[in-house]
Amino acid sequence: MRRDLLVIAAIVLVAVAVIAIAYPLFYGIASADILSVSTDKDLYHSNEVMHISVDVTSSGKIENTTLQIVGIEDRYGDIRLNYTMSANLSPGNNDYIYDYQLPACSHCAGLDPGDYQFNVTLERNGMIIDNANHTIRIEQ
Repeated sequence: MRRDLLVIAAIVLVAVAVIAIAYPLFYGIASADILSVSTDKDLYHSNEVMHISVDVTSSGKIENTTLQIVGIEDRYGDIRLNYTMSANLSPGNNDYIYDYQLPACSHCAGLDPGDYQFNVTLERNGMIIDNANHTIRIEQ
Protein backbone atom coordinates (compact mmCIF):
# COMPACT_ATOMS: atom_id res chain seq x y z
CA MET A 1 0.00 0.00 0.00
CA ARG A 2 2.81 2.43 0.87
CA ARG A 3 4.56 1.56 -2.35
CA ASP A 4 1.38 2.34 -4.32
CA LEU A 5 1.12 5.75 -2.61
CA LEU A 6 4.78 6.45 -3.38
CA VAL A 7 4.26 5.58 -7.06
CA ILE A 8 1.15 7.78 -7.26
CA ALA A 9 2.98 10.68 -5.58
CA ALA A 10 5.87 10.31 -8.03
CA ILE A 11 3.48 10.32 -11.01
CA VAL A 12 1.74 13.45 -9.69
CA LEU A 13 5.09 15.22 -9.23
CA VAL A 14 6.20 14.32 -12.75
CA ALA A 15 2.86 15.51 -14.17
CA VAL A 16 3.14 18.86 -12.32
CA ALA A 17 6.72 19.30 -13.56
CA VAL A 18 5.70 18.56 -17.18
CA ILE A 19 2.82 21.03 -16.97
CA ALA A 20 5.05 23.71 -15.44
CA ILE A 21 7.54 23.32 -18.29
CA ALA A 22 5.04 22.84 -21.13
CA TYR A 23 2.58 25.63 -20.23
CA PRO A 24 4.89 28.53 -21.20
CA LEU A 25 5.88 26.72 -24.40
CA PHE A 26 2.29 26.36 -25.61
CA TYR A 27 0.69 29.48 -24.16
CA GLY A 28 3.72 31.76 -24.00
CA ILE A 29 4.98 33.87 -21.17
CA ALA A 30 2.57 36.59 -20.09
CA SER A 31 3.05 39.80 -22.03
CA ALA A 32 1.83 43.37 -21.61
CA ASP A 33 1.31 46.41 -23.81
CA ILE A 34 0.51 50.05 -23.19
CA LEU A 35 -2.78 50.54 -25.06
CA SER A 36 -3.06 54.30 -24.60
CA VAL A 37 -1.79 57.35 -22.77
CA SER A 38 -4.14 60.30 -22.45
CA THR A 39 -4.74 63.47 -20.50
CA ASP A 40 -8.04 65.10 -19.62
CA LYS A 41 -7.18 68.09 -21.86
CA ASP A 42 -4.70 68.97 -24.60
CA LEU A 43 -4.08 72.55 -23.40
CA TYR A 44 -2.97 73.49 -19.87
CA HIS A 45 -2.26 76.74 -18.04
CA SER A 46 -0.27 77.61 -14.91
CA ASN A 47 -1.34 75.89 -11.69
CA GLU A 48 -3.73 73.44 -13.37
CA VAL A 49 -3.83 69.73 -12.57
CA MET A 50 -3.13 67.41 -15.47
CA HIS A 51 -4.97 64.08 -15.13
CA ILE A 52 -2.86 61.42 -16.86
CA SER A 53 -4.47 58.06 -17.70
CA VAL A 54 -2.48 55.02 -18.82
CA ASP A 55 -4.27 51.91 -20.06
CA VAL A 56 -2.24 48.69 -20.06
CA THR A 57 -3.32 45.24 -21.21
CA SER A 58 -1.77 42.03 -19.98
CA SER A 59 -2.15 38.45 -21.15
CA GLY A 60 -1.57 37.16 -17.62
CA LYS A 61 -0.58 38.11 -14.11
CA ILE A 62 2.74 40.00 -14.11
CA GLU A 63 4.27 41.16 -10.85
CA ASN A 64 7.32 43.33 -10.08
CA THR A 65 6.38 45.86 -12.76
CA THR A 66 6.62 49.63 -12.62
CA LEU A 67 5.12 52.40 -14.68
CA GLN A 68 7.31 55.48 -15.17
CA ILE A 69 6.00 58.84 -16.38
CA VAL A 70 8.85 61.17 -17.34
CA GLY A 71 9.02 64.37 -19.35
CA ILE A 72 8.03 68.02 -19.70
CA GLU A 73 11.54 69.44 -19.99
CA ASP A 74 11.85 73.13 -19.07
CA ARG A 75 14.12 75.66 -20.82
CA TYR A 76 16.90 74.91 -18.31
CA GLY A 77 16.96 71.23 -19.29
CA ASP A 78 15.30 70.05 -16.08
CA ILE A 79 12.61 67.36 -16.19
CA ARG A 80 9.48 68.67 -14.45
CA LEU A 81 7.44 65.44 -14.49
CA ASN A 82 9.09 62.35 -13.03
CA TYR A 83 6.87 59.78 -11.34
CA THR A 84 7.20 56.02 -10.82
CA MET A 85 4.41 53.78 -9.57
CA SER A 86 4.07 50.09 -8.87
CA ALA A 87 2.00 48.41 -11.59
CA ASN A 88 1.47 44.76 -10.81
CA LEU A 89 -0.67 43.61 -13.70
CA SER A 90 -3.64 41.28 -13.71
CA PRO A 91 -4.98 39.61 -16.88
CA GLY A 92 -6.95 41.99 -19.11
CA ASN A 93 -7.06 45.78 -18.94
CA ASN A 94 -5.31 47.66 -16.16
CA ASP A 95 -5.91 51.40 -15.74
CA TYR A 96 -3.50 53.74 -13.97
CA ILE A 97 -4.10 57.40 -13.17
CA TYR A 98 -1.69 60.10 -12.01
CA ASP A 99 -2.47 63.75 -11.28
CA TYR A 100 0.36 66.21 -11.99
CA GLN A 101 0.18 69.76 -10.64
CA LEU A 102 1.64 72.29 -13.09
CA PRO A 103 3.75 75.09 -11.58
CA ALA A 104 1.93 78.16 -10.27
CA CYS A 105 3.81 80.26 -12.83
CA SER A 106 4.75 78.20 -15.87
CA HIS A 107 6.97 80.91 -17.38
CA CYS A 108 8.77 81.50 -14.05
CA ALA A 109 9.40 77.72 -13.85
CA GLY A 110 10.99 77.68 -17.30
CA LEU A 111 7.96 76.40 -19.17
CA ASP A 112 7.45 78.79 -22.05
CA PRO A 113 4.29 78.47 -24.14
CA GLY A 114 4.56 75.48 -26.44
CA ASP A 115 4.24 71.74 -26.88
CA TYR A 116 5.72 69.41 -24.27
CA GLN A 117 6.11 65.66 -24.39
CA PHE A 118 6.23 63.02 -21.69
CA ASN A 119 7.06 59.34 -21.98
CA VAL A 120 5.45 56.39 -20.22
CA THR A 121 7.53 53.25 -19.74
CA LEU A 122 6.35 49.88 -18.43
CA GLU A 123 9.24 47.95 -16.87
CA ARG A 124 9.71 44.62 -15.16
CA ASN A 125 12.88 43.87 -13.21
CA GLY A 126 14.68 46.70 -15.02
CA MET A 127 13.69 45.49 -18.51
CA ILE A 128 11.44 47.65 -20.69
CA ILE A 129 8.23 45.84 -21.65
CA ASP A 130 6.65 48.71 -23.60
CA ASN A 131 6.69 52.48 -23.87
CA ALA A 132 4.53 55.26 -25.28
CA ASN A 133 4.52 59.04 -25.33
CA HIS A 134 2.02 61.87 -25.20
CA THR A 135 2.21 65.56 -26.11
CA ILE A 136 0.39 68.43 -24.40
CA ARG A 137 0.42 72.19 -24.92
CA ILE A 138 1.20 74.66 -22.13
CA GLU A 139 0.17 78.32 -22.27
CA GLN A 140 0.42 81.01 -19.60
